[in-house]
This record gives sequence, C-alpha cells and structure tokens, in this order.
Amino acid sequence: MANGNQQFSFQHPQSYYYLWHLAALGVIDATFGPLTPGGEVDYSSPTINGTVWDTITEAFPTATAPATVALIDVGVSRSHPNLKSRLDAVKSIDLVSHPYGAKYVAAPAASPYDPEVKAAFFTGISTAGLGTLNLTGPETAYLGSLVAELTASEGVLHTLIEGDETFGSHGTAVAGLVVGEPAATVAPNPAVALPDVLIADDGSAAPNPNRNMLPYFGVDPLSRLISIRTGFEQQPDQFIAAFLYAFANGADVILLPRGIPDPVRSVLNAKSELSQDLDDRANWERADLFARLEEATPPASEIRPHAVGKTGNREVAWNTLAKLIVAISRKVPVICAAGNDGESQLIYPANLAAANNGIVAVGAVTPHGYRSGYSNYGAKLTLVAPSDDFEIYNRHQLRVDRTDPMVDQHYYHPGKGKVVPHSHFSLLTTDLPGTFGYAGGSDPYSSILPPLDNQGIGGGYYTTFGGTSGAAALVAGVAALTARAHKAKLGANAKLDGLTSKANLIAACDQNASVKPGTTPLTQDPMNADNEPAKGKTYFFGAGLLDAGKAVAAILAP
Repeated sequence: MANGNQQFSFQHPQSYYYLWHLAALGVIDATFGPLTPGGEVDYSSPTINGTVWDTITEAFPTATAPATVALIDVGVSRSHPNLKSRLDAVKSIDLVSHPYGAKYVAAPAASPYDPEVKAAFFTGISTAGLGTLNLTGPETAYLGSLVAELTASEGVLHTLIEGDETFGSHGTAVAGLVVGEPAATVAPNPAVALPDVLIADDGSAAPNPNRNMLPYFGVDPLSRLISIRTGFEQQPDQFIAAFLYAFANGADVILLPRGIPDPVRSVLNAKSELSQDLDDRANWERADLFARLEEATPPASEIRPHAVGKTGNREVAWNTLAKLIVAISRKVPVICAAGNDGESQLIYPANLAAANNGIVAVGAVTPHGYRSGYSNYGAKLTLVAPSDDFEIYNRHQLRVDRTDPMVDQHYYHPGKGKVVPHSHFSLLTTDLPGTFGYAGGSDPYSSILPPLDNQGIGGGYYTTFGGTSGAAALVAGVAALTARAHKAKLGANAKLDGLTSKANLIAACDQNASVKPGTTPLTQDPMNADNEPAKGKTYFFGAGLLDAGKAVAAILAP
C-alpha cells in the first residue's frame, strides 16, 4: 500500500533505523534513502545532517547545566550502562516498599539480620510555592495533615534487594527514551568472577559480556532523571507524596507514563452497546460479600494514617490529588500518556489536560501517518509523538499485519471498508537486564548472574517498546531539551514553568506533518464510528506531531 511517495510493503517487514523515532521528532536531522532495487526506501541507513543537541551546544558552548526529569513509574534499573550516569541515584526514591520512601545503598557485606537504617526523605516538603490549590476545607485539612506527616516521617535505606532490578522493566524502557546515553564498554563487576568462556547447551561459546551495548541515545542524553517508584494500590497518598517529592527536588519536567487508579476519574465511559454487560457486572459486584466487607472495614491507621481504602474520606483524598496535580503542572510541565485503550477519551490524569494548566496529554502515531491502533484520542488530547502500532479488526476499520503468516485467518477484502496500513516499526529502548526484562533471555545465561551483575547476556540490554507510554517519554525528553536550552541561555537556575513549557511544545506541533521515514501527512481513521474522521485532526492528534527542533529554536531565540 502506498504511503505518500514511499512504498510500505505488505509482503515483508523492512529494516529500519534504530533511532527512527528521533528523526520523526526532529531531534536528529536525518535523510532517508536511497531507493532500493525494489523501489523501497532504505530506512535503516539514513544520512545524519545534524542534531538538536549540537544546536544547543553551538549556541552556548560553555553551558553544562542539565535539566531534571522526574519519572513517576515502577522503577528504573540503576545498573544499565546506558542509564547509569543519567539516573540520579541519590534523589531517586521507592514509595512501594515503604510509604515514607526507601532508597538503596551499596552494602555488599549486609546481613539479612541487620536492621535497616532509617532516613528522612521528605524534610522541608511544602505546598507553599504552588499558589492557590482551590481546595475545600476538608481537602485543605487532609493535605495539611498528610504533608505534616510526611515532613516528620522516616523512610529506610535498603541494603539487600533492589525492587527496581526486578520490577522496573517499564520504567527502564521509558527512561532510556528520555535520557539514554551511549555507554563506554563497562568492565564486569570485579566482585563477580565470570569464567573466560561461558558454554551454551549446544556447546557453543557464550558472547563476550561487553559486546552487547549500543551507542544508544534518548531524546536528551545530557539531562538527568529522578526515578520515583510507585505501585498500583488504590491509595492516593503515595501519588500525592510522589508529586510533592518531584516538585520539592527541583524537577524541570514530570513524566507520568501510566494511569492513576482513581476510582472515579480513571473509569472510561462505556460504549452504549456495552452498557448492559457493565450493569450486570456492577450488580454482581454489589452482591459480593467480600467487596461489601472491604467497604465497611477502615484501613489500619497505625500502619498508614492517610490510607483511604473505600471509606468515606476517599473522595476528599482523590479530589486533593487531582487539584494538586493541576497546581504542580502550572509550575512544572506534567507529561501524561493518553492511554492504550483505542478509545475516544483519555485515561486519568491525562484527561485533566486543559488550556489553563501544564498537563500535556500525549497520543501515539505511526510512520504511516495514522494514529497508533491502541492510542486514545479525543477533545483533551494535547499532541502526538511516534510509537509502535496495534492490529485493529472491527466494524470500522481493518488494520492487520500483512506480513504475519497467520494473516489469512482474517477475512480481508480490499476495496470494502476502511483499510488502514499496519506499521511494524517499534521504539528501541533500554531494557531491564536479565530474566525480569521484556527481553528476558533464556537459560543458562539468565540464571547464572544476579540482576545487578548481569552484563547483558542473560536477556539483553535493549528491547522494542511502544504504547502511549513510549510517546509520552519522547515528549518528556523534548520538554527536557527545551528546559536545558533555557538554562543554557539564562543560567543554571532558570526554569520554564508548566504553562510556558506546554505552550512552547504546542507551538512546535504540526497537524499536517509526516512521521519520518513516512511521507503521508497525519490522517484520521475511523476507530469507534465510521464518521469519526469528520471530527477533524485536532480530535485525533491534538496540536499535531511535535518537532523538537522548532521547540528548542523558540527557546534559544533572542
């Protein structure tokens, strides 16, 4: 199927440049070509003409101040060679294993019987710099009490287990897209005796452990990242703590590539044809004895004084969090994933995005110029960035991978219905080394080395990735680039507030742009109704595809 003046084959997946997404965003200026004998563009070998990184350096050669991105996710690998120097290990915090925070320290001789050392991580935290939050009386009391509790709290220093190295695959992938940098060859940890040759099951020699690193680049490899690890329990207090911690620690950008489980705001409105099934489900839940007991039983206050569970004060707590996010976004841009439901509505808190705040709701698009099959869209979408794709086979469109050997299992009739080309492009990024990563590896290599000493042979250092999480990560990287350019221009302490940063990003978008290496302009698709394309490009793409070069140029302009 033709895509502009370039051909995207339905017969075989084509090779593509591993940093194609940076070219699509305008971070690197790449010329794709030449045409292959088959008439297809060689996407894998572009000519690099320049980068936005060079633009900043040439304008201010002596400026070295990095921007800081606070990533609120599930943790980031501290041992990954492409992230090790970009991750601020001192400020990164874990709010999952301890409600008042946990940090990890190197202590090789630690005994499991040694008590963990207590430490205060929220000393001096305050909402004073946020202006008016528009809280009600009960909300003001709740937030004031929680802030006082956090200020007086003590977390712990972990010495034995790093949760980031076992559960941080999503955060590690996101972090690489934001701040990944090329890594020099890293020698194995001298404390771990690796044999000269590792033998596989078939008797062949294992790869050299230092052979598996790429000259990988995130959007801004010169900025830093604070990892704020959060979980999935339905408690707003950990997210209030996370946002306050990010703000107090000087974040220039806050990235939330996930949803928050607000019991009201995170619920997507059901399509009319599904409403009866949902009503039946709700009736079943009301009759569930355990659910009724949970609602009737308050949480243990001696463990978590502000845990709200399903008790009466949960509305106050969740309302407070929503207003806090909006208030912080006016000071620091908050980049949110739009969601991967393929719905014409956004997940929470992306659905809080509005003209009067700094929340940026990010959708995903493919090099074919279409919305990624899974990407949420709708009136509150701010902008889009490149990512991978997802097959769609419904009454409104057919988007299937024509290179899949099982494609004949789909009824496919060219000329009937809306056919949307499926993209096999994905985002290459950093992976959690070892068996817990997306590319988990297999025995014997995944089992002979502990996560912290895995040199990329037990499951690689890299993985393909996507989703609106990946798209949001790329936008956060561009926001970091603009923040760093602002510091280069005005000094290390200069900051772009959330409203200014968001306005700058929007101004650098184009609804008629093509997603390199494709050449077709952004095009609406019928996802949930045949007439949806008539709603216009803003409904599907917000302000359009972000151009990092334009965003940085606007900041550097006199």
